Amino acid sequence: MRFNAWQIAILLLIAAPAAQAQLWSGRAAVEVRAQDQKGLPVAGAQVKLQYNALDPKDGPPPVVTDSRGNATVGGLAEGSWLLEVSHQGFMTYMAEVNVREGGRPTVILATQVNVPGALRTMRVELSRGRAARASAPARPAEAAPRPEPVAPAPRPEVRPAPAPRPAPEPPAEAAPSTAPSTPPAPEPAPQVQPAPEPPREQPAAPKMPEPPAAAPAPAVEPAPRPTPVTPAPAPSPDPVRLRSSRDRTCADCPPGESALSTERVVPPGGGSGCGGDIAAQLKGGEVPAGLPSGCHVLKLTLPAGARYTGYRYEVQASGDSLDCLAGRDCAQGAGRWPINPVLVRGPQETVVLAPFESGPAERERRAVLTVYFTTEMVKRRR
Repeated sequence: MRFNAWQIAILLLIAAPAAQAQLWSGRAAVEVRAQDQKGLPVAGAQVKLQYNALDPKDGPPPVVTDSRGNATVGGLAEGSWLLEVSHQGFMTYMAEVNVREGGRPTVILATQVNVPGALRTMRVELSRGRAARASAPARPAEAAPRPEPVAPAPRPEVRPAPAPRPAPEPPAEAAPSTAPSTPPAPEPAPQVQPAPEPPREQPAAPKMPEPPAAAPAPAVEPAPRPTPVTPAPAPSPDPVRLRSSRDRTCADCPPGESALSTERVVPPGGGSGCGGDIAAQLKGGEVPAGLPSGCHVLKLTLPAGARYTGYRYEVQASGDSLDCLAGRDCAQGAGRWPINPVLVRGPQETVVLAPFESGPAERERRAVLTVYFTTEMVKRRR
């Protein structure tokens, strides 16, 4: 048999996906358990695995955690995999995982990536799943037997409607008879009725005086409707950005270090400041209500297992970026960071709060808080 160039190209395109799938398939399996900050299972989280040895990366289709927060992905080859666990309202968990057949997966590096709408972090635990063979290419489904034709039901016999009968002809008029006619009977005499008696006149009823006309009721004006009060819109959360030395997005991070940054747009004008007891107000880990107009508090939440290493205060105004020291006025009267950040460490996360005093500046500024941290990885026994 001879093949031309077009036939060979089509065969290569058909064989390419199958060959790509065979490169990441194997007998290893990974079990993923997703939990929230309180240790409760996260159901419906999407689990996605991609083989790092392929370019572009490829892997099995994503799976979803069950009601206990568990999901198992099988048919994996040994080697380095990129794991991604995402759910609405949580920061996306991303990790590089070393998978081996017959052993527990080892996490090489993990981080929590902030996404729009994320309010908390997610705890992810990995364990060895049941061994599964590589998924074979699906066989074409056999054609289902065609159903035997069904004889159509006999149609009911339609008989033609009977033709309408002709209307009967009117009887012919009788011919005039020549016999002598019978004389008509005499008409009876009319009966004379007596004339009715005229009605007797009734005495006229005495007239009653007309009641006085009632005075018109005063018009009642409707009460004015209260004007609906439109609730004030809730303030939008400050944007958060994650940078890392691993992906070379953080130029000021040493190897193994990452950074979280948030910013707040500060309008012109100032106020009385935050006050001397602002540090005590932030010890609870939340931004207190009723702060003065010139006091702004920026908040960041480090992912689980992160170790705080440092911070940076910055003010951006008119295209300039100014570094500031805690307890001192920023250059050009751009504002003031009165104290060092307040750290509130919990069993699952670390909250960082930093107050900023806007001062009497007459221009809009951006107060930027950056927190540096490292992720301590705990090696598990196989």
